Amino acid sequence: MTLGGRLASVAGMTVLESYDADQAFADAMADARIRLEPPVVRERVWPALAAAALFAVSALVFATAAILAPPAHLTPVESVRGPV
Repeated sequence: MTLGGRLASVAGMTVLESYDADQAFADAMADARIRLEPPVVRERVWPALAAAALFAVSALVFATAAILAPPAHLTPVESVRGPV
């Protein structure tokens, strides 16, 4: 068991000797910055698309009504007023 313990401690010391504290700190800071960034909020397209579709349909309906509607006055204006 002591032999295994020595090998583990030697292996542990080897790992600790090659451990770069500055790189580990930089990695931890990069990870913290990534985690602290606000989440990206994607905007929805459907409300704008629905509003544009409603506007287009209503514009077509009003244009059709303006073309197909009879004129507002059917008699000449002079005959209603009389001579001026």
